[in-house]
Amino acid sequence: MKLLVLLLGFVFAFTTNVFAEEEGEKEVFTIEKELKHTEVISQGRTGTCWSFATTSFLESEIMRLGFPETKLSEMFFVNYNYKNKASQYLLYHGNNNFGEGSLSHDVIKVLREQGLSTYEAFPGIKKDDKYNHSALVKQLKTDAGEINKKKRGELDASDLGSYKPVLKEELGKLPKKIKTDDGKFSPIELRDKYKLNPDDYVELSSYSHHPLYKPFVLEIPDNWAHSLYYNLPIDELMEVMYYSINKGYTIAWDGDCSEKTFSHKQGKADVAKKQIGKVDQELRQSTFYDRTTTDDHLMHLVGLSKDTEGKNCFYTKNSWGTDSNSYGGYLHMTDDYVRLKTVGILVHKDAIPATIKTKLGL
Repeated sequence: MKLLVLLLGFVFAFTTNVFAEEEGEKEVFTIEKELKHTEVISQGRTGTCWSFATTSFLESEIMRLGFPETKLSEMFFVNYNYKNKASQYLLYHGNNNFGEGSLSHDVIKVLREQGLSTYEAFPGIKKDDKYNHSALVKQLKTDAGEINKKKRGELDASDLGSYKPVLKEELGKLPKKIKTDDGKFSPIELRDKYKLNPDDYVELSSYSHHPLYKPFVLEIPDNWAHSLYYNLPIDELMEVMYYSINKGYTIAWDGDCSEKTFSHKQGKADVAKKQIGKVDQELRQSTFYDRTTTDDHLMHLVGLSKDTEGKNCFYTKNSWGTDSNSYGGYLHMTDDYVRLKTVGILVHKDAIPATIKTKLGL
């Protein structure tokens, strides 16, 4: 995601003024509903939360569909996504966002076109037991810029040959066949084995500067692919989220984590006291316009919980490692926080109530 330095501050040092926290008694949360999901892991020194969150979402989908727990490769999606991003960058003559940040639909695009891999077959390359892509993204952006300059007047966005050795060196050699307990599969065959249909997944958002119930291009920097989101009133977006979890479907969540009231260390995200119970469409829109709600981070919503005051929360799996807080890397985002700070979500179409699906034409 954007603001990589900010994200890295979250992962490795909860010491910035913005996120400084007073020590206090650990809050006890009650898990009301928890869906199947894989264990918390760390994205390391990378801005690839989009891949970690959405890969975790797909792992839950595999289990929901009746298959054994399977650890997928986040770096498989990262590898192909950099190629897709570079192609788009060149097609826009270098006038398109290029960085580590992406969104859930970028994983789904790779799933559709290249398939997927198990973690065992393509774990990526760690340095000092952590992923670190700072040098990688710098090199790739430099290479894309050089190609852009050379190809003036005869641009061929598929000419990304220089990317292959860099990606291989930094991420590893992509597998042609993936070994499983019941045979060897190509990445596309493995996707089909797990019955993951890319067309089953849609992204939803809620902003009033676009028509409701229509798809629109969400104007956030990491939507470099200019992908479409379906637009819902916030009350209906929240209805989808509760319906999804209660029906057994997890959610890939994109939103803001830059507020003082977002405290991963204390395992909780809430709104300011003056905003409690007052989050509506107008407030969402104003915080989007004044950029106090920004596209900072993707996480995986895996259940529902309540805080000590009995407020409804979304039980959230983060990708900053199990030792990032005293809750094993999980946190609880209150209904108010999710209502205000959700930028977009990825869900299975069947996780949307029938009446809302009809309004969307799905």
